[in-house]
Amino acid sequence: MNKSAYLAAMGITSWRLRDTKVRPYQVVWDADDMLSAAESLIDTVLGLIGVSKDDCEFNTEPHKGKPIVWDMRNQRVRPRVAWLVSDPLADLLTRSEAKRALWAQICQWREQQLTA
Repeated sequence: MNKSAYLAAMGITSWRLRDTKVRPYQVVWDADDMLSAAESLIDTVLGLIGVSKDDCEFNTEPHKGKPIVWDMRNQRVRPRVAWLVSDPLADLLTRSEAKRALWAQICQWREQQLTA
């Protein structure tokens, strides 16, 4: 009998190497199914602030020790320490006002970076 088939039938998963890439930034969002639909939007926004998507952890709650580059939660918590704060992904994909507000924040953030 094939060993991997036997283990799979018992519900035992294969051993895999742990992802050891250090991700220095966080994106905080409400978990929904919109992440794959908004992938190009996320890549564009992060690129405009000089952050790669591969350098970000996507979490539903912030974790201490890593800067939050983008907060997309519906219920925001104070203090707001994120570089960008926007409406959730579903709103960004459907409402032009949400995109405009995010764009204004990106412009403001970029201006601050140029003067700093």
